[in-house]
Amino acid sequence: MVVLPIFFGAPWHPLLPRTIQRILRFAEVRPGENFCDLGCGEGRVLITATKQFSANSIGVEIDPIKVYFARLWARINRVGDKVVITRGNLFDFDPSSADVLYLYLTHQAMDQLFPEILKKLKPSVRIVSYRFCLRGMDPQKVSEDKTLFLYQLNKGNKINNYQ
Repeated sequence: MVVLPIFFGAPWHPLLPRTIQRILRFAEVRPGENFCDLGCGEGRVLITATKQFSANSIGVEIDPIKVYFARLWARINRVGDKVVITRGNLFDFDPSSADVLYLYLTHQAMDQLFPEILKKLKPSVRIVSYRFCLRGMDPQKVSEDKTLFLYQLNKGNKINNYQ
């Protein structure tokens, strides 16, 4: 199911709980890590990362209605103090504190985001993308069904082909 945006942003595709679990396990999210979701929608991935993996979660979403519901959902799930949801444009957002950066964006959005975002990320960050790989880059790990891609930054701000 795809929900078209009401006011802002891209089409929204809510994920099934088992898909969210699979993404977070694939990313190997560990307790205390900073988990960041660019274009977080209703915040369910952030909330699950916090509740079930004890991560510190931060997300950015441009649509004010989704931001409202994400914050409400975080409070209902009793993680409102541990999940930060910012209203804004993901291209202006600073993900420099992320240990894990999660992306469920189109190729066009990722092409706009990379390689510029690499300047903002710490060298140890793990980038996990759902459904869309990062063009021109070789993932370190790919799920069996080829829907999850993990990229690992290495020395400095370099990831495969991008520098």
